[in-house]
Amino acid sequence: MVNQKLAKQITEMAEIDQDLRLKAKPGKELINYMIYVVDNIHNYRIWKIVEKYGYPTQKLIGKKSMKDFWLLVQHQDYDLDLQEKCLKYCDFEPKEKAFLTDRIFLHKGEKQLYGTQFHKPPKGKWKIWPIKNKKDFKTRRKKAGLE
Repeated sequence: MVNQKLAKQITEMAEIDQDLRLKAKPGKELINYMIYVVDNIHNYRIWKIVEKYGYPTQKLIGKKSMKDFWLLVQHQDYDLDLQEKCLKYCDFEPKEKAFLTDRIFLHKGEKQLYGTQFHKPPKGKWKIWPIKNKKDFKTRRKKAGLE
């Protein structure tokens, strides 16, 4: 049975996350600082959720809130332990797992597997971060539900 109270809390956290990130632009340092602060507050709250309920699943919080939870975890780049444990124990959709896997690999200094992560140099266009084992790249993406 879905825990509606927990699902609502997670969805509200995700809405705050996205509201701030959509306002972020170069030169808006205060928004960037607020994102950093909110990410840290969310980190604390995520660990409290895990402590109280275990790692969330779709059965516990529903499919939509599970996607919201993934979004929150995706933005916890300063806590690889949390990201890795959520990747292992949460039942994220394959596409979400691919994005989180790439994020974890890049922050460990490794090449990504699915090609989901990009960066923009100060002067230039968006570029994809390096990809590991390009030979199986298209097969991995297809398996994960990526184009």
